[in-house]
Amino acid sequence: MSYRYVNRVPRPWALLYPAMLLFWIIPLAVVGATAQLLLWSIPSMLVALVAIRAFMTLTISVADGEVVTVFHWGWPRRRISLADVTSQRVTTHGARYGWGIRFVPGGTLWRVWGRDSVELTLADKGRTFSIGTADPEGLLAAIATAPRSSTSTSK
Repeated sequence: MSYRYVNRVPRPWALLYPAMLLFWIIPLAVVGATAQLLLWSIPSMLVALVAIRAFMTLTISVADGEVVTVFHWGWPRRRISLADVTSQRVTTHGARYGWGIRFVPGGTLWRVWGRDSVELTLADKGRTFSIGTADPEGLLAAIATAPRSSTSTSK
């Protein structure tokens, strides 16, 4: 059995992404941007927009004895061997933890939207890896029923 789910930022919020350009361009036009200001503002704007876009989609798959989570362009990516997972449970994380990759008490959280997640307790030092998803029950069932391999490939 394999499982694949793609989490996306809801469309109304995603539409705000291009609108961010206006919040950068209008002040530059109002103050009469100098060449030096443009030299610094345009590259920083592009870096910020690319970084935001990268964390608007999270794909989760369970197959071949591992859980793979990957953000929009294939990086960052995390592979966890199911043999390294000692327990899993559905949990919630409040808005204070934000989106993207976050450190949470006891481990890390990867999410793009919502509060629900599946928390995996890993064999090494009992650290946790939480995966934010709009389908926590489906992901939990896929992990619980997936075959465990004996080789460790946690990365």
